[in-house]
Amino acid sequence: MDGHSIIVDGVDYPCWGFAVVLLNWRTLKEQSDIYENFEREGMEFKLTRTDIKMEGTKRTEKVTTIAESSQAYLIAKDNVTLDLDTGDNGWVIAVGYRDGFSPNYKVWAYPIIFCCSFIFSFMVMLVLVSKRQHEFLLNKLLPPRVIRKLRKGKTVVEKYNMVTIFFSDIVGYTKMSSEMTPREVMKMLNSLYSIFDKLADKYNIFKVETIGDAYIALGGAPNKCSGPEAAERVTLFALEALQAVKDFETEDGAKIYIRAGLASGPIVAGVVGSSLPKYTMFGDTVNFASRMESTSIKMRLQVSPVTHRLLLDAPNYKFMCEQRREGGEIGVEVKGKGRQITYWVDSASRMTETRQTSARIREEELDREDDSQDCWENENV
Repeated sequence: MDGHSIIVDGVDYPCWGFAVVLLNWRTLKEQSDIYENFEREGMEFKLTRTDIKMEGTKRTEKVTTIAESSQAYLIAKDNVTLDLDTGDNGWVIAVGYRDGFSPNYKVWAYPIIFCCSFIFSFMVMLVLVSKRQHEFLLNKLLPPRVIRKLRKGKTVVEKYNMVTIFFSDIVGYTKMSSEMTPREVMKMLNSLYSIFDKLADKYNIFKVETIGDAYIALGGAPNKCSGPEAAERVTLFALEALQAVKDFETEDGAKIYIRAGLASGPIVAGVVGSSLPKYTMFGDTVNFASRMESTSIKMRLQVSPVTHRLLLDAPNYKFMCEQRREGGEIGVEVKGKGRQITYWVDSASRMTETRQTSARIREEELDREDDSQDCWENENV
């Protein structure tokens, strides 16, 4: 009807007395440069309309694409959508990058992060390995229980009622070293005493130190055990060390010989010094063990009377010992102590189970006698 219709682009639209806004999307899209704007930003879009129609209780939806970019199908799942509810239909515009919302630096960021993580992990590993090596070296220099006390700031002083000490010395070392280069001397000592170190670990005794060609080891401290067990461990170590020396040769094929001696008794042990702390031991037993070595003869093991007595009660081995005699006289002259009755230890054999049981009972009795030393330690720490 005339006056009740609007003609737009040659199309007659009837009207019924209310305002109707008609949008020509084709013209609007062309004038807004929407395609060019999205293309310039490297983005894709898709504008859809969902028409909802109700027929009774039945609901139907029809989705119509109003506008979309040329590669809208490339929009990733993590695109941005905006909904506009218009009552009987819903408009949705989806916007996104063709490769998703990933920053440009993501391509090279991953390799850099990986490399940095690898370098950081490698550095942490180096620190941990270095720390472990330092702890390993420290445990070789000081007993673990002593290290724990030092870390707590405590003074380390311990009393042991019965330990066994090993001393050895290379026979003719001064003359031998004068005929060798310093490198050859160091290599010989390192090779020989590396064998001794392994034997010390094998028999669970503590290497105190090496002074020149002298090797000093300790049983019954700092890892406590009964007197007979300590004497047994150190004696087995000494016998195997003598056997190792018999099989040992220098670089030029020369043989070497050692003297070895053992003594047993009480000592006081502790850490001396602060800048270079050293675990050392004091007492007459230390001096006596040194004398047992110096008065011994090459490739023989000489033990003190107390050590010999402890070996008679050894829990696991029977030791073949003989009393030392010189010129028809029993014993040997020891500096500062006069003539002492000493013994040679030649070999050891495993005992029967019955003998082991009785020795173990005796060992437990000795352990009970040693319990009182813990009180002394607590008073002096």
